[in-house]
Amino acid sequence: MEHEKLVAIGRFTKPHGVRGELVFLPYVSDVALLPELSERQVRIRHKTAPVQTCTILAWRIAHSRVLVQIESCRDLSEAEHLRDYEVLVPCQWFSSLPVGEYYWFEIEGLTVYAGDGQALGIVTDIIHTGSNDVYVVSHDDRETLVPALKDIVRTIDLEGGAMYLHNLPG
Repeated sequence: MEHEKLVAIGRFTKPHGVRGELVFLPYVSDVALLPELSERQVRIRHKTAPVQTCTILAWRIAHSRVLVQIESCRDLSEAEHLRDYEVLVPCQWFSSLPVGEYYWFEIEGLTVYAGDGQALGIVTDIIHTGSNDVYVVSHDDRETLVPALKDIVRTIDLEGGAMYLHNLPG
C-alpha cells in the first residue's frame, strides 16, 4: 500500500461505548462499500501524526450511525486517541463506473480549461447540491464555480489530468 494512491473515505469522530468502537463519519455516499473493508488493512492519518496501518474488524450501523471496530482499539482511551483520524483506502478498491461517471477523487486536481483553451485553474473541491455537483476551480486567490453539467463540461481527460469546458457566452 506504500506507493498506491490513497483516498480518504471518512473519519472517526468519537468513541462509542467502552469497548473501543468508534463513530465513523463517511465521506462516501454509498456506505455499502464499508462492510467489504472488514478484515482488511487500511491506513489512518491525523494532521498531527504519521500515517499508520490498522485492520478493520467490523462495521455496523446503529441508530443511523456508522460504527467501526479496529484491531488495535479495545477500550475507550484507545478509541479517544483515534478521534479525527481519517481512514484511507487504495483507489483501486473502488469499482469501475460507467463511461462518463467519475469519483470525486478522480475530478479533484484536474486542470480546467475554458472553451478558448485558457487555463482557469485546478479543481480543489466539489460542492454537492441537490440537483448537480459544482466544481470549485482555484487559481491564485480566485475561485470559479463550474456546474457539473453536460452543457458546461465538454470533456474530462483523466489520463491527461484535464477538464475542458464548452464555449460559453460571458
